[in-house]
Amino acid sequence: MQRIGEDILTALDAAAASPLPPRIGEVLRAGGTSSFGVTLVVLCLPFLQPISLGPLSTIGGMALAGIGWQLARGDARPWLPEKISQASLETRQWAQTAAAARKVLGWAAKLVRPRLGHWTAGRRGHRIAGSLVVVAALLLAVPVGGIPFNNQLPAFAIVCAAFALMADDGLMFLFAVFWLLATVAYFIALWKVFLAMALKIWALVQAWPAIEIALGVGWRALAG
Repeated sequence: MQRIGEDILTALDAAAASPLPPRIGEVLRAGGTSSFGVTLVVLCLPFLQPISLGPLSTIGGMALAGIGWQLARGDARPWLPEKISQASLETRQWAQTAAAARKVLGWAAKLVRPRLGHWTAGRRGHRIAGSLVVVAALLLAVPVGGIPFNNQLPAFAIVCAAFALMADDGLMFLFAVFWLLATVAYFIALWKVFLAMALKIWALVQAWPAIEIALGVGWRALAG
């Protein structure tokens, strides 16, 4: 049985050993079916921590949504902008990338295994994974700065969808849905808190004339 991400790891090792470092697009094309999953996981790494990254989360979310859309419509491999696709890393950088990917995929291999394969097989699996990634990425892109966990929760959903695809683990789709629902619930709770604060501030603004009169009366009473 093929190990999770074995095809992309082989491509990364070949890039690190090549006397002429290949372009990023060439390595992704050689990475086979794991290219989408590894690309999604790598792009999510900055967001897998509780602190919001502000505008960077909007940019990253839109990039992830674009890759999710490609996955949902059935593209064989992720498309990257020409500048990125044609860029070439140094041998040392390819070796570092291969080591990081091996560490992440080795950790994932302890959690995922082939289960509920009818959800991940073929076109259906790509459509489900892509749809989950698009929704989670759009939630990640919501411009809410300074709020903890608003990046981390949707990033978890994207990583789960990517692992489901790479390991034929349909159960990970359910975990992705769980993190999506948790994200939506969190955003609703934040909205209610912000709305309650706004209403209190508005009530204070409306009551300010009466408060000002009362303060004036009280001050005059103390002065007298």
